[in-house]
Amino acid sequence: MTVNKLTLSVLLSAGLLAHSSFAMAAAYDWNNTAPVKVPSAANNNGKTVYFDVSHGGVEGNADWVIDGAFSDFADALVQQGYTVKEYRGVDLNNDGRIRFFDDRSGNQNNEAVITYDAIKDSDVFVLAETNRPFTLAEQAALEQYVASGKGIFFVADHYDADRNLNTWDATEVFNGYNRSDLSKYNLGGAYGDWRNPKSADAGWLVENFGIRFRFNGVDYKQGVSGVEPSSQTEGITQGVEPILMAAGATLAIVDPQKAKGLVYFSENDTPVKWRHAKDDGLYFGGKAEGPYVAIAKSGAGKAAFIGDSSPIEDATPKYRRQDSGSTKKTYPGWTDPGHASVLAVNIINWLATPESYQYFDGQNGHASGFATPTPMDTQEMSDPNNGQPWGTPANGFNPWDTDTYKNNSFNAPYGDGQTNPDPDPDPTPTPGDTVSVSDALAAAQNTPLVVIGKVSNAINGIYGLELSDLNNPSTHIYVKLESSQRADFNPQLNPAILNQNIIVTGKRNSYMGAPGIRYVTDLQIAPSFMSVEQALATAQGESLELTGRVKSGLNNIYALILEDLNDPSFTINIKLESSQRAEFSPVLNPDILNATLVIKGVRDSYMSQPGVRQVSSITQASSDNGGNPDQGNDLSVSEVLAMNNGQPVVVSGTITAAINNKYALELSDPSNAGNKLYIKLESSQRDAFSPLLNPQLIGKSLRVEGIKNDYMSHPGVRSVSKLTLLN
Repeated sequence: MTVNKLTLSVLLSAGLLAHSSFAMAAAYDWNNTAPVKVPSAANNNGKTVYFDVSHGGVEGNADWVIDGAFSDFADALVQQGYTVKEYRGVDLNNDGRIRFFDDRSGNQNNEAVITYDAIKDSDVFVLAETNRPFTLAEQAALEQYVASGKGIFFVADHYDADRNLNTWDATEVFNGYNRSDLSKYNLGGAYGDWRNPKSADAGWLVENFGIRFRFNGVDYKQGVSGVEPSSQTEGITQGVEPILMAAGATLAIVDPQKAKGLVYFSENDTPVKWRHAKDDGLYFGGKAEGPYVAIAKSGAGKAAFIGDSSPIEDATPKYRRQDSGSTKKTYPGWTDPGHASVLAVNIINWLATPESYQYFDGQNGHASGFATPTPMDTQEMSDPNNGQPWGTPANGFNPWDTDTYKNNSFNAPYGDGQTNPDPDPDPTPTPGDTVSVSDALAAAQNTPLVVIGKVSNAINGIYGLELSDLNNPSTHIYVKLESSQRADFNPQLNPAILNQNIIVTGKRNSYMGAPGIRYVTDLQIAPSFMSVEQALATAQGESLELTGRVKSGLNNIYALILEDLNDPSFTINIKLESSQRAEFSPVLNPDILNATLVIKGVRDSYMSQPGVRQVSSITQASSDNGGNPDQGNDLSVSEVLAMNNGQPVVVSGTITAAINNKYALELSDPSNAGNKLYIKLESSQRDAFSPLLNPQLIGKSLRVEGIKNDYMSHPGVRSVSKLTLLN
C-alpha cells in the first residue's frame, strides 16, 4: 500500500500506527528546530524576547511555547516589533539536538541549561512555570543578565502546580527553595541547599528582587480589580482592566524599594480558596495577601512577576502530554474578558527598556512599593505534601527521564512533527490535491482536509474567516485561524485578503456553532494558475487555468504539448481551437516554441493522453529567447520585505548562502546587504539552485517569481514558480 501524507495523518490521528512507526527516524530527531517569529523589516524595533523551555513550561497541560498556547502572546509582541525566539538550552556537542538529562547527581551531558552567553543577545527572558530547579551557576547567569540591564518576566501559578509530579512547582523554583525542609532538598553539588528557610528574607528571589511568591492557591475568575494607577507603576497599568485569576498565587513584597505591586485584590473583590489547595489557600485577602502582579528594579535591570498563566495563555496547545500522550487543554485567557494581553505587552515593553535609576526610591517619579505586612504565613513554613508528589505519576513515566515521555510531547524521543529535515517538505498543498468547500462540508468531523476556496468575510472579529466555494459563492465554511495566521489571513487585519483564493490545511470541525475547519496547520494563497503537474492531478471535466512552456506541436497544426515550468517531465496535450492555431501552433508559428502560456479550458484527454479541451483563451506570458531578462520591473529584496505576506512577487537579488541544508537559499539586497529573504526551493529546483549543491552560485544574481511568505520563521518567498540566473 502507498501511504501518502494525508493517509499518514489519518492513521496517526486514529491511533492505527504503533510506536514503531516513529522508529523510521532516529530517536530525538523529530523536533530540533526551535521556532522564531520575526517582525516585518518596517516594524522591527531591534529587540528580542526569549521564551525559556529549558526548565519547564511544557509539563502536564502547560504548553507555554510561542507556537503553542503562548502563541497569541508571542504574536502580539511581534506586532510590537520584537523578534521572539524559543530558548531550549545549549547544544554542547554540536549534534543539532538539545537534550535534557537529570544532572542532580553530576551528569555532564545535560544541555537544557541557562548560561549568560546563551541568553545575553536577548532583551527580555520569559520564564513561564519553570518546573525544575536552577543550578547555582544558572542563578548567577540570571543575575548577570539583569545586571547588564536586561529584564526577566517570571510567570508562576498556584502552589502544587507541579505539572509533571517531580515535586517542584514554579513558586518554589523562582523563590529558590522547595516548600519542604526535608534533607533530600539539600541537593548539594551544582545546586546547593534548596530546603525551606522558613523566613521571608531568605531565598534567591527575595535576595535579588525583594519579593517572593506565596505558596497559596486562590481563585477569582471575576477579575482581580485592584489595579494600581499608572502614575505609581511606571506607566505599566495604563489601559489595564481587572485580571482573571483561575487558581493562582500572589506575591509578598519584602523590600518596597526593590519591588512594588501592580494589581491587588481590592476591597470589593471576593476571592476564594482554590478547591484543591492543601492548606487555607487564601491567607489574608485584600492587599495583605500581596500583589497578584508586581515588578522589581534592582540595579541596572528589571523583573516582573505574575501568579497565574491563565490570563496570558490561549487555547492552541502544540504538544501532547509527556506522561500520557493525551491532548492538552489550555484556557483561552488571552481573549477572555479578564485577559492580561494589554498588561503583558506593557510589561515586556518596560522590561525591554533600559533605564539608569537603580531602585523604586520615591525619587523622580519612581514610587516605592508597599511592604506586605506578613510576607510569609506560618502555613508556608511546612509542606502539606511532605516532599511527595501531589498525585501518582502515570505508570512507566519518570519526569527526570525523557526516554519515558510519550510521542509528540516536548522532549520526547519520537513524534510526527519535523521528521523531514525540511520543515516545509514537498509536496506542499496545491489545487490538484484539494477539495472544494462543498466537499469539505460533506466530510465527516475530524477528517483531515486540504480545501480551496475564496475568502469572503471575517468571522468572530480577527479570529476566523469565511471561505466560500469557488463555483457556488453562497456555500461557505468557517475557518478558525491560529494566532500566527491572523495578521495575513484575517480580513479585518488584512483587507487585501478578501476575495483571494486560498488553500487551507486543517480538520473538519465546527466553529462559532457552524460547520468549520479547525487545527489549521497551513494557509497559502492559491497560485493564480495551476502548473502542468497540478493540472494532471485534476479530475476530468473540471474547468482550469494552467501555465506551462510550449514543448512542441502535436497532431500537425491541431494541438501543442505543454510542459511544466519546474519539471519538464510533466506534459499535457492542449487541443487548439481553429481560431487559435495560427498564433499558437508551433507548426504554423515556430516562434511560439519555449514560450510560457496561460491557458483556460476543461481537463480532458486528447490523442489518448491527458489533455485540455474546450480552450476558451490562451495568452502568452513570456518567451525564452536565451537572453538575460530585463530587471527594470523587478522588485528589490528591501521592497519585498516591506510587503504583506501572500502577495505575488518578482524579486531580484544576490545569492549569499544556503539555508536549511539544500532546501532553500538566502537572497540579499545588493544595495543593502543586511536585508535578506529566504527562498524556499521546490524539489525540482534544488539540484540547479541550491547553493549547498552548487557553491558557485554564491554571489550570482537571481530572479525569483513566487509568493511572499515566511520560511523558517523568516521573511521569504515560497510557492516559487520560476528561477532565472541573471549573470
